[in-house]
Amino acid sequence: MEKHLPALRKQALFRGMADGEILRVLACLHAREAQFDRARTVWEAGSRWAVVAAGGLRALLDGGQGSRTILGDYGPGDLLSTGAVAGALPLRFDVRAGTVLLLLDGGAMAEPCEEGCRAHLLFLRNAAQALAGREEALLYKIEYLSKRSTREKIMNYLAQQTALQGTRKVNVPYSRQELADFLAVDRSAMCSELSRMQAEGVIRFERKRFEVRELTPSAAAAASPPRGRS
Repeated sequence: MEKHLPALRKQALFRGMADGEILRVLACLHAREAQFDRARTVWEAGSRWAVVAAGGLRALLDGGQGSRTILGDYGPGDLLSTGAVAGALPLRFDVRAGTVLLLLDGGAMAEPCEEGCRAHLLFLRNAAQALAGREEALLYKIEYLSKRSTREKIMNYLAQQTALQGTRKVNVPYSRQELADFLAVDRSAMCSELSRMQAEGVIRFERKRFEVRELTPSAAAAASPPRGRS
């Protein structure tokens, strides 16, 4: 586990912990390493709790007739929890090549160790904050999906990105198909709407780079950024 310390010590999940404490809590949680030398799809995480030590993955829900919905992306230091949905939903993970996961013992996550060590308590506190941020990000996603029109979904998403990135010129991490999957809209309809919005001067874009030139009142109200990634 020592080889992962340079990456882990920078992450919020291990905030306030010295290297020795990080190693201690990983041992306390019976962490075991899972390496992915090539990209692959995983239908079960292999553990209900995992920390991304390197690389990254994307969580998706598979729908009928080949449709899918992107739930979110996970990068180094992120805590992955599937306990609430494991086995109940068609959840899958697209794992990038070179990804390393540290799989954690769910029982050990549930309560502090017998020694009540500071490292374990810090980790549980940081994990609670991480999960709260992830839940908040999902609430924002629900708000996108609740909008009736494709334009409203696009504007609310871009408004949130301007708040997250601190500028009206934002980089979107998705391709057009991925963005359509994230917003749960048809790709062709979304691309047509983007073109209309650009022609009207509402936005400008080139590939994954967007400039928001006008914000509707509802989109501006939705622009308070969540703590989790989107």
